[in-house]
Amino acid sequence: MNPYPVWLVAHSVLLEAIRRREIYAIVLVATLLIAALMTVDFFQLEGLTKFYREVALSIMSAATGLTVIVLAARQLPREFETRTIYPLLAKPIGRLPFLLGKLLGTMLAAAFCFALFMGVYILGTLYLRGEIPWGLFVQYVYLQFLLLLILAALGFWLSMLLNLDAAITIGAIFFLFASQFTTMTSYIYDYTGPLGQKAILALTYAIPQLTLLDLSEKAVHAQFWEPLSLRTMVELTFYGLFYAAVYFGLAMAWFRRRPL
Repeated sequence: MNPYPVWLVAHSVLLEAIRRREIYAIVLVATLLIAALMTVDFFQLEGLTKFYREVALSIMSAATGLTVIVLAARQLPREFETRTIYPLLAKPIGRLPFLLGKLLGTMLAAAFCFALFMGVYILGTLYLRGEIPWGLFVQYVYLQFLLLLILAALGFWLSMLLNLDAAITIGAIFFLFASQFTTMTSYIYDYTGPLGQKAILALTYAIPQLTLLDLSEKAVHAQFWEPLSLRTMVELTFYGLFYAAVYFGLAMAWFRRRPL
């Protein structure tokens, strides 16, 4: 497969995302949050400083995730509404390279957004005289991109099933639910009956456990945690790529069935 059409589509998605104002508005909110952290430093409360750093990192991760869902969900519906997809696919650009390009462009836009977030976070952390555990922090960033890849593929699939507003809403609910599913089931599993436990076990495999890909707490409280082993990182990589491939495959299947 010729990679040029994929990059051509991805480049247009990235340029459009950079030109729009949503990403900068989200980063502005994060900057205001970092400014709030500086007021904590004024009172010299070290424990609360770490707490707010953890909250800030979690909010930044959640905001980027929701941004990716919106970016992915609106790619294909907009192409059909404006009818720009027809001349694109009339050229020697197949549906698979087109969808791969959309996915790559969405991930590049996510990287741009996340890089701005991380720049603000690092500057704020250094201002608060906090230490950045680079080993865990790099692992945190890497796993976040796997998480975002899952959400992007999911957003494409939902946009093929539902209208734009419904796709964004269901994607956001799914993201929040999957992020808390492991925590919720750990509390209720022992109190449910056999049928309920089987349902929870089935959902554990059907829904990606996004908590596994979130190292925000460990990256902040690194004095209590060692960086993950290479074997664990490889296993998490295959875990994330598996669910991303499943959702992308479903999106591609529905996209192929869509008449042009």
